[in-house]
Amino acid sequence: MPDRVTGTVQAEDIPRELAAALAMHPIRGARYRITLEEVEATDEEKLATLRAAVAKGRAEFAAGLGIDGEAMFAELRAEFFPDTVNK
Repeated sequence: MPDRVTGTVQAEDIPRELAAALAMHPIRGARYRITLEEVEATDEEKLATLRAAVAKGRAEFAAGLGIDGEAMFAELRAEFFPDTVNK
């Protein structure tokens, strides 16, 4: 998948927030070339996502949805390292 994609759009199809950012407003009926590329999340966004995941995990644990750590590791060992189980 490419890191960026360039395409041609009609002026009427340009999102308002992009059109407003242009020095000259798009001319109705004209075609424009637009390049799109994914923007990496900021450190603040990453931290907010992490905090939300931790809060969700705590809420699930408080609701009794937690899994015993030893049991979980035993299950993982049995699935991914079956030759080491019971040794």
